[in-house]
Amino acid sequence: MYGKGIKRTGIARIAFLLVFPLMLTGCWNNRDLTEINIVAGLGLDRTEDGKVLLTVQVVEPAAIQSTSSGKGKGGGAQPKPVFIESYEGETVFDAVRGMLSIVDKRLFLSTAQVLILGERLSQDGIEEVLDFFQRDYEIDYSMTVLVAKGVTPREILEMETDMESIPAVYINETVENTVSRGTLKKTMLIDLIKDMGGSGRQPAIGQISKAGEKKVITEGTAVFRDGKLAGWLDLYETRGYLFAIDKVKSAVVNVPADEGKIAMEIIRSKGKVKVAFENGEPSMLTVKVETEANVGGYEGKGALDSPDNLYFLEKTLGEEIKKEIMMALEKTQKEYSSDIFGFGAYVSKYYPQYWKKAEKDWNGIFSKLPVDIQVDAKILRTGIIKSPVKKDE
Repeated sequence: MYGKGIKRTGIARIAFLLVFPLMLTGCWNNRDLTEINIVAGLGLDRTEDGKVLLTVQVVEPAAIQSTSSGKGKGGGAQPKPVFIESYEGETVFDAVRGMLSIVDKRLFLSTAQVLILGERLSQDGIEEVLDFFQRDYEIDYSMTVLVAKGVTPREILEMETDMESIPAVYINETVENTVSRGTLKKTMLIDLIKDMGGSGRQPAIGQISKAGEKKVITEGTAVFRDGKLAGWLDLYETRGYLFAIDKVKSAVVNVPADEGKIAMEIIRSKGKVKVAFENGEPSMLTVKVETEANVGGYEGKGALDSPDNLYFLEKTLGEEIKKEIMMALEKTQKEYSSDIFGFGAYVSKYYPQYWKKAEKDWNGIFSKLPVDIQVDAKILRTGIIKSPVKKDE
């Protein structure tokens, strides 16, 4: 009974969050809830013949209300909380308007929590489709953007999960959880638009894929170059990338120990990228990371209370982080030639004269520069128990 109560409360909160924006609209454009379709999630892909395929996940307010109030149980089947529809158009705007021919009410886009981009669309290029989202006044710029790997946006949005009644809300919550583990870069629509229109940084977007019939996994990074999908970073490469660009707020890094391993809890981290110059030309990419950690779990032999052991552990943690940063840099340099780290943004800011002549060729220049990575790791706490629980035999 207690668990059911929590579930109902959560659903009621979701319903309020979806409906609340309607109360903020001006009177001149005020619409009744019964006159609109509340969109929770959006998907965009490209068909084989080059058209834009728009998918919407629409909330059914009546179903949410009956679920949150506990009605509809035992007296027939409950209505589904969402429905999914797709429509093909020549452009995103054409697909949005064309959707009105198959749904009963106008789409209300301000409540969309996630925008999922398909692989085919991402490989063809996302610059043109993003133009609609910059111009439409209803779009929420804090909406989370993800790129689907090995699955279509529709397959993600129509997934029925046992954890949440609204799949888009479930997806958004997994994003928040994975960000706290340091294996996903949360990309809001406004961030993506800035990267696309900015100078010196290629876009990088969080990855989503299926982990089962009713589960998704949001880990990894989609790397773009000139608006097109260039490739992927796995969760460790992603974490290295996030360490470098100062986006790791918490994480768990496992480091080797005597005949075992130690789980290090990252509690603070600072990352900075720079470009060293010699004789007016870039000579080295530099990454500096300062991080602080606690020992979260110890599976090995020996105690951690000696200064020598702590020094060795700090060095080992630093090397592990350095390895992940190098993995990310090697892949983005050698395989993708895409500066998602923002080294170019640093050059643009501090060496503007050089940047004017090098901007168009920067990805090629970036891919050939040597790298210097420095990681300063400090361990603050090892816990009350200095030795592993399992004693040596």
